[in-house]
Amino acid sequence: MGGWNSEERSHKVMCHVMSSHWSVTFADYEAQTPIGPWVICDTHEEVVKILLWGHISDLDEHYRNIDRWGVGGGLLHLTTKQRHQLIARRQGWPWNGYELQKMKEAGRYPPQRLTPAQEERFLKSRSK
Repeated sequence: MGGWNSEERSHKVMCHVMSSHWSVTFADYEAQTPIGPWVICDTHEEVVKILLWGHISDLDEHYRNIDRWGVGGGLLHLTTKQRHQLIARRQGWPWNGYELQKMKEAGRYPPQRLTPAQEERFLKSRSK
């Protein structure tokens, strides 16, 4: 059965969307720490696919907020497998939304994922 089951979808994740560049980011609901990658989408429809994948609590509220404020998203309810998939997508993807948007403007999006050594060097250079 593929219906709603609170035991299957036990992980709450906040998804934040900005319509200016259709950027999407994720944070653990309890700890308020980033858990997934920043993603830049081409269309609002791509964003909605992410929200539906995550079983968003209130898609209508997302639409209202996008229309009114230009920001949206909401609470996602993920299975353990989905949460692990989201965390794994962040590996080798250290860029924030601003950096990704600059890459996209330069025609270099999506970038190649970094190896752990490359990611470490990138993060060190960013902190200088």
